[in-house]
Amino acid sequence: MVDWRTIPELGTVWGIRFVVLVARVFRRRFAGWFLYLVCLYYVLLRPAVRRASRSYLRRVGLPDGAGSVVRHIHTFARVSLDRLFFLTGRWSTFEITYRGHELFLDAARSGRGALLLGAHVGSFEVMRCRGEASGVPINVIVDYSNAERINAVLRSLAPSVDTRLLSLGRDPLATMLAVRGCVEKGELVAMLGDRVAARGGADRQVSVRFLDGDALLPAGPWLLAHTLKVPVYFFAGLYTPPNRYDLHCELLAPEVKLDRRARAADVQRYAQSYASALERHVRLAPYNWFNFFELWSPP
Repeated sequence: MVDWRTIPELGTVWGIRFVVLVARVFRRRFAGWFLYLVCLYYVLLRPAVRRASRSYLRRVGLPDGAGSVVRHIHTFARVSLDRLFFLTGRWSTFEITYRGHELFLDAARSGRGALLLGAHVGSFEVMRCRGEASGVPINVIVDYSNAERINAVLRSLAPSVDTRLLSLGRDPLATMLAVRGCVEKGELVAMLGDRVAARGGADRQVSVRFLDGDALLPAGPWLLAHTLKVPVYFFAGLYTPPNRYDLHCELLAPEVKLDRRARAADVQRYAQSYASALERHVRLAPYNWFNFFELWSPP
């Protein structure tokens, strides 16, 4: 399996800044059309991304021609650019709907803390920012190993982007201690659960059925939830052109309990519940899948 951390980040800082400038000066709609030119460029420049997109599109039952690949990458580019609007509080352009929002609010009010487990599907930032707008702060475990450029640009435009971020890149042990501190205060902690580092050991990976194939997911979220003794929720912010985001939340486990004698089987069972929820939401908005590498094991 390809380590996603080694995939080169697309675009230069100046290129990203130029796209942001287009969005700020000429508005979001014009920037969306401009992004098609950028996407065509990257479809030609990155054959590995093109192949991964086509493989995924076939797997989810969509056409895998050039037009579909461009649409797939354009959806990613559009959602990435929308982060700027969310972080700067410019919501008037968007239509936001909620599915399971009462579960999210109940988790925030319970005082137990909770783990929100998302994926590289749709917009993570819209969930985080809408939570803040609802008075529910969310602490986010992040690894920006291959997204430093775009995050550096966003940081310069919206310093609040770093608020409540818990980075795994510098000191993972200190990050985990900070996570425990957040939970002990009854706060919510969010992370993404659909990428495994190739350098991770077999005990940190778990095989699940996903989109009619075998895929590896990280075991870490379930080990963490077991240690913290908190409920686990799945969440996703699915994008529908031109300006709608549907925010989904559902309970995966009221508490994660791993039997010492059947630890691997228990982790696999919890991870499969996540994979099943992820597949349902991917099929709702298939162009929202933003893992541009081969996630599945060869047959």
